[in-house]
Amino acid sequence: MTERDQRDTEDVESEERRSFMKKGALATGALALGLGSAGSASAQGQNVLVYTYDYHPNVQFRVIQSLEQSTTVRLLARPGGGNVPEISQPDDYNAYIVRYLLGGGGGGQGQITTFVFGRDLSLNTGSTRRFSGDASVFSSSLNLLSTSLRGG
Repeated sequence: MTERDQRDTEDVESEERRSFMKKGALATGALALGLGSAGSASAQGQNVLVYTYDYHPNVQFRVIQSLEQSTTVRLLARPGGGNVPEISQPDDYNAYIVRYLLGGGGGGQGQITTFVFGRDLSLNTGSTRRFSGDASVFSSSLNLLSTSLRGG
C-alpha cells in the first residue's frame, strides 16, 4: 500500500467516523427531547444493544450474519480507543448484521442494515426478529440503546 493509498483510506475512515458521530448525536438529541421511544427494556426477550439511529421498534428484521469478535470489540470501543464505562468486557458481546424487512420485496433497495449486540447473544442466520417498543439509552458515547428482542 502506498503512502497516498494509506492517506486516502484514513480520510475515508475519518469521514465515516464523523458521519457516524453526527447521526448518533442527532438521534440522542431526539431521544432526550422525547421524540423517540424511551423507557426501560422489557424482560420478555433477550436484552440487546442497537444504535440509536437504527432503532425501529416492532419492525421485522432478518439476521444476515454474525460479526467477527475483533470487529465487535472495535465497534464497542470508545471513539479514539479504550472502553466505555458501560462495557468493561466488550469481548463478552456477540454482534450480528441485521436488515429490516421494509416494503415490498426483493433487491434490498431502500433497506436499513445495522448491527445488534448482546452478551452471549446467539441468533441464527436467516431468522427474523423485532426490537421491542421499550428502549433506554445504554451508552451516549457509543449512541447505543438497550432494548429486547421479540420473535419475528
